[in-house]
Amino acid sequence: MNKIAARAFYDALNSDMGTQAREYLSKRQLSRATCVHFGLGYAPDSFNYLTDILTKEGYSTDEISENFLCGISKKNGKPFDMFRNRVIFPIIDLYGNIIAFGGRVMDDSKPKYLNSSDTVVFKKSKNLFALNFAKSALLGDREGGGSASTLVRSGELILCEGYMDVISMHQAGFTNAVATLGTAITSEHARIISRFAKTVYLAYDSDSAGQNATKKAIEKLSEVGIDAKVIKIEGAKDPDEYIKKYGAASFAKILGSSDGEVDFKLKAILNKYDLSNADDKIRAVQDICRMLSDIYSPIKREVYTKRASEITGISEETINAEIKKALRGKASSFRKKQSDDTQKRLLRYDDRINKESAVNPAAASVEERLLGILLLHPELFEKCKELKSDDFITSFNRSVYERLKEIYDSGTSDTSSLNEYFSPEEMGRIMNMRYEREKLSSNGVDALSEQIYTLKKLKDKKDAKSEELSFIDSINKIKAEKLKGGSN
Repeated sequence: MNKIAARAFYDALNSDMGTQAREYLSKRQLSRATCVHFGLGYAPDSFNYLTDILTKEGYSTDEISENFLCGISKKNGKPFDMFRNRVIFPIIDLYGNIIAFGGRVMDDSKPKYLNSSDTVVFKKSKNLFALNFAKSALLGDREGGGSASTLVRSGELILCEGYMDVISMHQAGFTNAVATLGTAITSEHARIISRFAKTVYLAYDSDSAGQNATKKAIEKLSEVGIDAKVIKIEGAKDPDEYIKKYGAASFAKILGSSDGEVDFKLKAILNKYDLSNADDKIRAVQDICRMLSDIYSPIKREVYTKRASEITGISEETINAEIKKALRGKASSFRKKQSDDTQKRLLRYDDRINKESAVNPAAASVEERLLGILLLHPELFEKCKELKSDDFITSFNRSVYERLKEIYDSGTSDTSSLNEYFSPEEMGRIMNMRYEREKLSSNGVDALSEQIYTLKKLKDKKDAKSEELSFIDSINKIKAEKLKGGSN
């Protein structure tokens, strides 16, 4: 479906309908070759251009809607094209498949960009625009992808904010540029990047939003061991504008003078304070020391400790003492967090799938062990004649048992139909029950009988407690009525 849609958008761009879009791309100084290379297209200003094409190809309205290529009107129930009067950027995965689209308006209307939502074949958090081209540029002859640009160095990627930045940079020879797709960088993005690069140059906009995005990107990239550097773009708001103003050679120079992670953070702290003011200087040094305490390498920390001392006029000894204080505080916080997390796990306070498990943690654990055995060995349902769905204390696990029993009673052991009843997150929990039991050697009749016996005991105890509370409640009501009658 996406391949057909991409062809339809491409044809529209190169027809009479696409005149305005071609003029826009020309104004942005994109060559014809670049437009063809990226498969750029145009979504006509029509409510049914693409939907009609896809319907004629045999796709249903529901399928087109699920793939974020059409919407359904709440007023009349009719479909309408999701992308209209926009330049289209196909999003291609590492294997050359078209998996989604981005669309940009050609004026100042909002929203400027419209991006595909997550679909069966597309996850924003796991894909990067133009990584298919950047991968070829970085690996070059190693995968038979041809020679890389002379502006591309092995193991280095440039991370931008948007499609136009990336396309402009590729056209200028920086074919190692990529961008996230309408979302901030995620841990998954960072892991994917780490497969291809050891150094990433961050080329985000110079506004406050861009600076915040830079901070988050540094954090995510550092988690996977990537050296992040920040490009200082001066005299332009973004890489696209800079290259158009000053050229590719000038951009290559500012790449070489990019700030490292620590320099970027150090400058950000110094920009917040007036070092001529005593109170500001104290706060600045404290912030710097907290930042330096995050540096793992003793050599790197010593280099920046010396620089911080030179900038602030505070001795290295004093700065080192403050760093040690910050490290002790972090160690204490870490131990407390570990303890809190352990308590939460034990008490199941953070369980969003089976919320009743926080009130009944013991029962939930037994139920999960029992279900794990049945998921591994559905034939053991024959040994569950004494087990009723009412024996389950938490409703989520009860519903899982009921669905599994329905499957067994129908004469099959295929659990794929569970997907019809449970969400992906719930299915993840169900599959984890099975996985946890797979790690154990005892999953036979004896283990099952033990879980059934324990669950019934817990249920009896809970029922007895409920009866006791109900009895006490009844006595209290009688007492209250008698007191009320006496007062009258």
